[in-house]
Amino acid sequence: MKISSYKKTPLAAIVFWCVSFVCILSCTDRIDINTEASAPRLVIYGYITSDTTQHNIKITRSSGYFSTEKPEGIRNALVTIRTEQECFTLKESPLEAGLYQTDASVYGTEGKTYHLSVIVDFDEDGETEEYEASSYMPHPPRIDSIDFRPSILFDNYLEVLIWGHMPEKDENYLSFHLYRNQEIVNDSLQGFFIIDDEYMQQTEIIGVPCFYLDQEEEQSILHDGDEITARIDGVTKEYATFIGNAQSELWGSDPIFSGPPANVETNITSKHPSEDIRVSGFFTAFSGSKKKTVYHPKK
Repeated sequence: MKISSYKKTPLAAIVFWCVSFVCILSCTDRIDINTEASAPRLVIYGYITSDTTQHNIKITRSSGYFSTEKPEGIRNALVTIRTEQECFTLKESPLEAGLYQTDASVYGTEGKTYHLSVIVDFDEDGETEEYEASSYMPHPPRIDSIDFRPSILFDNYLEVLIWGHMPEKDENYLSFHLYRNQEIVNDSLQGFFIIDDEYMQQTEIIGVPCFYLDQEEEQSILHDGDEITARIDGVTKEYATFIGNAQSELWGSDPIFSGPPANVETNITSKHPSEDIRVSGFFTAFSGSKKKTVYHPKK
């Protein structure tokens, strides 16, 4: 009779499987998570630029994380933007609650600091609160020309290249925007592309790729004869940081088990801080330059 032999299981393996079994069972425990919404925040976001146009300040009440409704616009605010020499009073749009706009003839000037003031009764207690922010308007870079080439990094992509000059007066952070037939291509937070001043140490911009356009995606396909406009805005370091933080919140943590995210920084402050009213958002001033060309594919 043949007797089957067996190998004795090591003690360490037995301990491992026992611990693993306990951990699996523990995963079935009920965990109650408090999903009650926190108190709504006052959100103020807007800008003034060097363009002659209506400049916007949006004032809203934040909604809950699980809410599917659009944030509520705050009416009847007194909103002004001023420098030492001038003051612009913004009017509330009759079409959209909480949207405040300058006259269409208003434009900002590079090298000046702009101050935003918002007076509003956010908590509806009959007493108004005042909020303020300031932003310097940097001198913009200048775009001289635009060109295109197949990407050397990604298949089926086109690179948009720019040539130009950096200003000598400011350390700029550069925000890039692209328009196809007068419609903006990167109109979302996810599409914002900002280069910091450490990347642009030279005074000349020589063939810098500012966009990668997927030629298999309808939104970014270029056709022969399309009018393409590239724009560079000179923005402050504070605004670049704000956009970077907001994008981090949008994309989530990387790596996945990194520390919890912090609140996106704001430059909006209250003249009479209240623990009952928290404020978010940002006010900035920026200037830009743009260049147009017509796209013709290279053969």
